[in-house]
Amino acid sequence: MEMNYIIEILLTAGIGVITFFLKRTIDELDTCKKSIAQIKEDYITKEDFFREQNENRRKLDRIMDILLEVKGEIGNG
Repeated sequence: MEMNYIIEILLTAGIGVITFFLKRTIDELDTCKKSIAQIKEDYITKEDFFREQNENRRKLDRIMDILLEVKGEIGNG
């Protein structure tokens, strides 16, 4: 009878330890999934980056054209 109690206590303790580590691992995975989802929301793709760079380049070209026109008008006037 006493041996059964010792085996039951050891099994219960073993299950408790396994449950603790399993829960901790699952919580870490959930945290990682949330972090990955946040990164996907916050960061842009490579294509979007290049598209924005090209748009900025076009705007800078337009600004340079306007500045050169103004400089030409001032120099000629």
